[in-house]
Amino acid sequence: MSVNKQVDPDIVTVHEVRDIFSDRRWTIMGALLGTCTAILLVHSLEANKVYSFQRELGLGIVASTMPFQIVYCALHLFARENEEKLLEIDLKRIGNLSVVCQIISYGSMIGILIMWYGISSFVGPLLVASSIVAFLTVRFVLYSSVTNSENDSELNNSKSNDERVQNDRHYSDSNHRPW
Repeated sequence: MSVNKQVDPDIVTVHEVRDIFSDRRWTIMGALLGTCTAILLVHSLEANKVYSFQRELGLGIVASTMPFQIVYCALHLFARENEEKLLEIDLKRIGNLSVVCQIISYGSMIGILIMWYGISSFVGPLLVASSIVAFLTVRFVLYSSVTNSENDSELNNSKSNDERVQNDRHYSDSNHRPW
């Protein structure tokens, strides 16, 4: 027997669960977990390499974020498998926990950057500079895209945030920005 909103108003809808636990977030976290695993495996093969504080710090950061990536994946699986019977309070609780796990997990990129920065005196600074330029370029393009006058008037006449989201041409599959 399927439980729905008419029977129990505290049960969330499938759409509400998928707004919080989207496939895009799952893919990003899976890719991050795979990258961190590969980095740790490769560097464990080089364990006898000359000691470098920078390398050890980077590996330590990567290793310390992996449990949070795994917990996020477990929360995502739990929510999606139980999406038809989750209570509102439970979804809110695991949703908040998943946000914390995501934020800590993204810290692994700092560890990767620290390790790559030490490759050479040219690679590190160029990596940081190009990362900053790439980030600023993406931000600039996303928030200064030119739309025709019809789309501008359609967006300005929107009455609610839901309507604004529907008129957002950048993220038609989700109500959430990636940051």
